[in-house]
Amino acid sequence: MGAYKFLTFFFLLTSSFIFSQTSINHKVTKGESIYAIAKKYNVKETTLYELNPKVKGKILQLNTILQIPNKKDPIEEKELNTSKKDSSTAQKHIVVSGETLSKISKKYRTSIQELERLNPTVIRKLPINYSLIIKEETPSIEIITKEIETNPISENIQEVLVQPSIIQFLIETVSKNLGATYRRGGTSLKRFDCSGLIFNAFKEINITLPRSSHQQSKIGTKKDKSQAQKGDLIFFATKGKGIINHVGMITEVFEDEIKFIHSSTHSGVIISSMKDPYYSKRYIQINNVL
Repeated sequence: MGAYKFLTFFFLLTSSFIFSQTSINHKVTKGESIYAIAKKYNVKETTLYELNPKVKGKILQLNTILQIPNKKDPIEEKELNTSKKDSSTAQKHIVVSGETLSKISKKYRTSIQELERLNPTVIRKLPINYSLIIKEETPSIEIITKEIETNPISENIQEVLVQPSIIQFLIETVSKNLGATYRRGGTSLKRFDCSGLIFNAFKEINITLPRSSHQQSKIGTKKDKSQAQKGDLIFFATKGKGIINHVGMITEVFEDEIKFIHSSTHSGVIISSMKDPYYSKRYIQINNVL
C-alpha cells in the first residue's frame, strides 16, 4: 500500500510540473526571425524578447534555443485578436457615394499611385460598394524566403524580380528599430548609424550592401524624386560640398510628401519628411536598389 501511495504522489507531482511549465523550447532554423517565430506561436515579439533578453537587437543565429510561452496570457491573447481584427479591417475600404481615389488616399495617408498599384482594375470614378485594397498583408518570413529562393539574388541585384511583399518586409524590419539610439559604426544591439540601419535590413533578405552611405549610393538605379516608391533609398549630403554621407529608406510616398526612416545623429532612428527644410536642402538622390 505504501508503494502505491508513493507512485500516486510521484505521478501527481510530475504531472503538476509538466502542466505548470510556462515555456517551451524552440530551436532556430535557417531564415527564421523573431518576427516569424512570434507569428508561428501566436505571441508578441516583446514577449519573446522578455523571455530571451540575450537575442534582443541581434540577428538570430542558427540552432539558438529560444524560450516560447507555453500558455499565452489571456490579456495578451485578447490584444492579439484585437490586433488581427483591426489589421483585417484596415486592409480594405468599401467605397461610398461621392468618394474618389484622391479623397480615399488622403483619408488613409497613402498615394493615388499606391492605390492604383494595389487595385489594377480600378477606375477614377469608383463604383459604390467597390472593395478597394488599401494596404497589403504583412508577409511572413516564410513567404519572403520562398520568393527569394524562387528569384535568387544574382550578381546584378537590379535583375531580381521584386515582389511588393519583399519591400513591405524591408520596411517592417527597419521600422522595428524606431527609437534606437545612434552609434557611429553600429549595426545591432539597438544602436545604428544611418548606413548600418540599412545594411542590417537588407541582410535580412540575404543582400549584403556596402557599409557606408556613400558606397550604398552607387548601388541600384537612380530615379527622379517624382518616381519615388516605398523601399527606395534616399541619400543626403549633410556636411555640404555635395558629398553623400547620409541615407534613409522611404516608407511613405504621398502626392506632395516623401517620408523616410533613418538613424539621425541626435535623435536616433526616426521617421522624417522631405518637407523638413533641413533635408529638402541637403537631398541628393533616390536609388531603387531592388
